[in-house]
Amino acid sequence: MSKLIKKKKDDTANVLTRRTGGEKILFGVVFVIFLLYAILLLYPLVFLFINSFQDALTYVLVRTKPGYNPFAMPEVWHFENYVKAFGMSIVDTKGNPINLFQMLLNSLWFCFCRVCFPVFTCCCTGYVLSKYNFRCKELIYTIIIFTMTVPIVGNTASSLRLAHAIGTYNNPILMLITNFTGYGFNFMVMYAFFKNISWSYAEAVFLDGGNNFTAFFKVMIPQAKMAIVTLCVIAFIGVWNDYESALLLYPDYLPLAAGLYRLQLTATRSGDIPYYYAGLMISTVPLIIVYACCSDIIFKNFSVGGLKG
Repeated sequence: MSKLIKKKKDDTANVLTRRTGGEKILFGVVFVIFLLYAILLLYPLVFLFINSFQDALTYVLVRTKPGYNPFAMPEVWHFENYVKAFGMSIVDTKGNPINLFQMLLNSLWFCFCRVCFPVFTCCCTGYVLSKYNFRCKELIYTIIIFTMTVPIVGNTASSLRLAHAIGTYNNPILMLITNFTGYGFNFMVMYAFFKNISWSYAEAVFLDGGNNFTAFFKVMIPQAKMAIVTLCVIAFIGVWNDYESALLLYPDYLPLAAGLYRLQLTATRSGDIPYYYAGLMISTVPLIIVYACCSDIIFKNFSVGGLKG
């Protein structure tokens, strides 16, 4: 009997792994496309890393020579460029200098507010609208969907004027409040996720004496951990690279992306490009760390289950 079961498992595995000639060609083409795409993504990163150790004068002179190799290793590795990068500074609207370390701190709390708060509120909104019946439930859901379909192209001027009118312009405290939003792409993901989770979990909590908050925080949220982490990572990458919002709405609290955008002009005029490249490399470190820590969680196959009988 055991041999028969083992043979059936082997036959099933062979069916799943066996590919036809056309499928092999298709997989080969897809592999080449994604390989080229990966090379295009790695090209600027490798270029920045190598040239961030160049001498400023050597970098300028070498680029003017015929047969210039952008990936040529520097004759002398100038690690002091990274030390110098932390000394880079810009001036805010009040004339106060903001160095790279302050920009890095601004980026951290900026990301925390614009990642954790929206994802948490979307979890709450998605859970309530998917699991509870109350008045205006359909109306709220319709309004959320409608706001997602309204085109917002060209609303920069109106957003800036609104920020001045309600007092959130250049005010980090009020910025925290405006990030408690329970709609958008994150809401759709969490709404669909909680919609597919059986209500029997919550009923089991109620039988044990728990309440709605217990069911949400101790049962539902742990099951949605994978989805929440994925949304947080995606949102973190977008917020970390966002420089337009800070330049327009929070000019005195510039994060790293916005600060490096402004430093680009200064570095170009001074001709000291390698230390600017060093600053760009520093800005990529948190993204690499986050991806390295969360890639397994994002791409790992998982299933929702746990009910008995």
